[in-house]
Amino acid sequence: MKQLMRVIQARRRRIIGVMSGTSADGVDVVLMDIETLPSNPEAPLSWELIDFLAVPYGESVRAEILAVQEGAPHLIERVTRLHFLLPNLFADAIEDLCRSAGIELSSVDLIASHGQTLCHFPTIPENETHRGASLAGSEAWGKPAANPGTWLSPATLQVGDPAVLAERTGVSVISNFRSRDVAAGGTGAPLVPMVDYLLFGNQEKNRIALNIGGIANLTALRKSGSQEDVIAFDTGPGNMILDALMELSTDGEKKMDAGGALARRGTPDSELVEGFLEDAYFSLAPPKSAGREQFGFAYAEEFWRQAELKKLSSAALLSSAVQLTTRSIHEAVHKFVPFSIEEVVVSGGGAHNVAILEQLAELFKGCQVVTTDYYGLDVDAKEATAFAILGHLSLDGTAGNLPSVTGARRSVVLGDLTPGGNS
Repeated sequence: MKQLMRVIQARRRRIIGVMSGTSADGVDVVLMDIETLPSNPEAPLSWELIDFLAVPYGESVRAEILAVQEGAPHLIERVTRLHFLLPNLFADAIEDLCRSAGIELSSVDLIASHGQTLCHFPTIPENETHRGASLAGSEAWGKPAANPGTWLSPATLQVGDPAVLAERTGVSVISNFRSRDVAAGGTGAPLVPMVDYLLFGNQEKNRIALNIGGIANLTALRKSGSQEDVIAFDTGPGNMILDALMELSTDGEKKMDAGGALARRGTPDSELVEGFLEDAYFSLAPPKSAGREQFGFAYAEEFWRQAELKKLSSAALLSSAVQLTTRSIHEAVHKFVPFSIEEVVVSGGGAHNVAILEQLAELFKGCQVVTTDYYGLDVDAKEATAFAILGHLSLDGTAGNLPSVTGARRSVVLGDLTPGGNS
């Protein structure tokens, strides 16, 4: 344990961040050097991004993740096998990253692994304390409701066993970041806002840090604001609906609209979009978080079905879905951010979609709309970078959640620590 204690006591650490997002299309791995600067409260962290890789999953792995998320048969066995399969894929990606960077894996101090979210149920619906409670003791979850009110509780599940990752790499792992916030009464997401505050908090501009992955989420940063001033939440669907619609409209031949090329050729059907913007999620005040439970394949299928009734072309279908994403973002800012915005900084896969960027620029007229590349951070590396930094904070014993964002009762240190073979 001497090596682990040395890492815990160090101010400067070499950390690999691992992120597999809601799109379930692959794993992002980033190699960083991060240093705590206690003498500078305005810039408490110094960081350098050394290398980054995005490693796609094979089609069978992605299909299995999506099937489990949608509630496939033989669920327990399939979840268990994914729990052990994915960290082996993460380890493969980490080895590739180290080769690309020209470093020895043994020089890495820590791996911060988010894992793959399979389920995220951060709140209990107000009218439902237990899935079977309204049935007054009848069958629920496949057996009698012997103890109503206890089975349905806030919960989140990210798989990717850290023991496997630590054993494969020999490096200590911090994982399971979201559970502690949920245990403290929070929604468990978003967690990136703490990192947005550290990286993009600004003395001169009111800024939105906008990440468009499978789900879109924003962090509103008031100029000269404190952590308590940060506003952040999931706005709704991001690339998730676009990818699903592309698969549906091409009978599975294409998985994404690369660069938004097809969407740019279409004209959005505003009536269709207006109908979907009436979803209760968009009116729900923060704190709130979303996932495939709200905006997964079933949601995309309904969007596609209604577009079929309107006889929309594939281009119009994709353009309408882009408008749903961008308008839900813009309306969320209008409803829930109580100060004017001067700059929008975009990251995630959506930052490659020209149709999304064009619609955002139109909606946020008068604001500068840029990507994180403008500030030297690869748009695809943002979330893996965020979890590397959250892992660094956890080793420092520093809280990584923002109660004003997640609704947690208090600030908490995030994650579970699994010692590596080099510890």
